[in-house]
Amino acid sequence: MATILVVEDELDVQKVVAKRLSSRGFIVHCASDGYQAVQKAHALGPDLIVLDLQLPAGDGLSVLRKLRISKNTKKTHIVVLTGITNELFKQSVLTEGVDAYLQKPYDSQVLLDTIDKILSKSAVGETLPLGGKENPPDSELPKADASPTQEEPTLFDLTATRNQPGK
Repeated sequence: MATILVVEDELDVQKVVAKRLSSRGFIVHCASDGYQAVQKAHALGPDLIVLDLQLPAGDGLSVLRKLRISKNTKKTHIVVLTGITNELFKQSVLTEGVDAYLQKPYDSQVLLDTIDKILSKSAVGETLPLGGKENPPDSELPKADASPTQEEPTLFDLTATRNQPGK
């Protein structure tokens, strides 16, 4: 099965993403900051990286650039998962060569479907949009058929709980 590196500094979000990916059979490793992300990406050689862009110890954009210039990781698939909603910023990130750009709060089923689509195309040798090629329009991204399961908290649930007094 494919190896995925989840780069996310919010541990609650990291755990939810890692659990969902593990439950699908992926081998999952995690990093909490930019330095760990680059080190683990080079050491593990993952098939795909889920990358937050707002990170301590090396922001996600600088991590992305380091991964893209390195011989070992320049062809690694990258799915950006971020809370940054600025359209100009999104376009600049897409020119850095990511496979998908998903905004938080996100639907975990859409994330899983996006990863499955990227890895299945890779497995059959199809060319994916890397190196500044245009990302597929949102209308072509997989859509979730159902709401997130109740057995796992969503990012919305985690954020709402964190903002309640006494929690």
